[in-house]
Amino acid sequence: MTTHRTATPPRPRGDDGGAHAVGASTARCPLASHVFEMAMEPMDVHVAQARRTTATVLKHWSLPETPAEDARLVVSELVSNAIIHGSGDVRLRLRLRHDEHELRIRVTDDSTAPARRRRASAAGLGGRGLHLVACLSLRWGVADGGRTTYAVIPTLTEAPPCRRTTQSSTDPTC
Repeated sequence: MTTHRTATPPRPRGDDGGAHAVGASTARCPLASHVFEMAMEPMDVHVAQARRTTATVLKHWSLPETPAEDARLVVSELVSNAIIHGSGDVRLRLRLRHDEHELRIRVTDDSTAPARRRRASAAGLGGRGLHLVACLSLRWGVADGGRTTYAVIPTLTEAPPCRRTTQSSTDPTC
């Protein structure tokens, strides 16, 4: 039987500005999963807050620095996309699966328009986010009818030589 405990990791300094965190982790054995969830209003300031909170949570979970850096960048890109292109509140979910050596990141909003990779022009400021997500992830895609964009980050310090990406999928395990 798995024991669940609810905990809220330390918040970064400053006003929460409409962001709310609820975390839970399983405390059964070292190979257990850890889960953290955070909801925020679609405001630009919450991108940095989500990144800082992710760093705090992953440090608490003792994730090695290299995958933690990748995860912070992926969280920044996915939360930014949800705020810019989505609608309604943005929800971030992190799930660390020790047994599968994966960190699963899900960002959900109310828009049904799925995230899509774009070609960025040399002078353009946008269009590179999902390319970065694809480069840093084992796989990524969309689920929940386009409302959720997810990415799976390897947690071993040595990443596989080739990362598989998915542009559209349903990943029920995230």
